[in-house]
Order: sequence, then structure tokens, then C-alpha cells
Amino acid sequence: MKPQRVTASVSHAMEEDRGLRVDATARRSDASAGMDEGLRVLSYLISGVLFYGFLGWVGDHFLGTSFLLPVGIILGAGLAIYIIIRRFSVVGDKASTPVLPTTEPAQQQTAEGER
Repeated sequence: MKPQRVTASVSHAMEEDRGLRVDATARRSDASAGMDEGLRVLSYLISGVLFYGFLGWVGDHFLGTSFLLPVGIILGAGLAIYIIIRRFSVVGDKASTPVLPTTEPAQQQTAEGER
């Protein structure tokens, strides 16, 4: 077998594999979009509770109090829920109306140009 023929067949196989990979990635991304959002929501909740809980613990440690840790945990959960609602909620009118391209600006420009 000649080296040119081997290279051509490998190149052809790689192109086919690349096309299959792109199709599989597109299918996977459509199917896992909900899973990605769910994991993002969970990570916001966990990180909010951990971060503000840690800040409360540090405050308790240095100030000699015992109430900042629970306050930090509750504050972290509340802020995480607020961020989740702001980031993932969809307003009713915006969600139900599709955005379609319009040609009004182009028509206005031609009308102004004709004057």
C-alpha cells in the first residue's frame, strides 16, 4: 500500500468521524439543555449557602458571636434564590411573542431617500 493512499483513507475517515461528532454534539446539546440549567441552579444554591455561611462563620470566629453563621446561611440561600429567579425566569409577554425580523427601518430609509 502506498503512503498517499493510506493518508487519503485516514483523512476521509477523520472527516466522517468529525461530521458524526458534530451531529452527536448537536443532539446532545438539545437534549441536555434542561440538565445544564438544573445543574446551574443547584450550583447557585450550594455556592450561595457555602459562601455566605463561610462569611458568617468567619464573622462569628473573629467577633466572638454565635448568630452570624445561621444568618449567613439563610442570607446565602435567599440571595441564591433571588439570582436564580432573575436569571432563569421569563416574563410572560416576552416568552409568548416570537421575535421576527422586520424591514421597517429599511422602508423608512428608502422613503426618506425619495423625498
